[in-house]
Amino acid sequence: MTYHHHHGLNGCEWCEGRHGLWGAFLLGLGVFAVGLILILDNFGVIDAGVVAPYWPLLLVLVGGGHLVPPTSVRRSGWGLSLIAIGAIMLLHNLGVIAVGIEVLWPVVLVIFGASLLLRFVLRRLRRLEDVARRGSTPAV
Repeated sequence: MTYHHHHGLNGCEWCEGRHGLWGAFLLGLGVFAVGLILILDNFGVIDAGVVAPYWPLLLVLVGGGHLVPPTSVRRSGWGLSLIAIGAIMLLHNLGVIAVGIEVLWPVVLVIFGASLLLRFVLRRLRRLEDVARRGSTPAV
């Protein structure tokens, strides 16, 4: 085994694949928890309505999975966005803040659109730099 940037060893099963398994693990954990809560509600063991306001924690879990290495700037951005949206929705559901996602979703659209535009511009600039380095004319 060789050195790895976040825990010291290559070959770690949590680091295999393009994005690792943490995101899938956290999403699976969240889906499992929701299913278990609904089953317990069906049998009258618990009242699912009591835990329903906490569903945005699933978004926070998935967002957290995007922040666990190995990650990229793009995945980290999505992770932070999911965490922020989940936190806002949770705080709204619990009555801590009055502004809910219904007011903030246009902000999410603007940020998403801006990120697409920025990615396009950065790719274009990289292509122009590559062309300038090679000394040829860019194909537009």
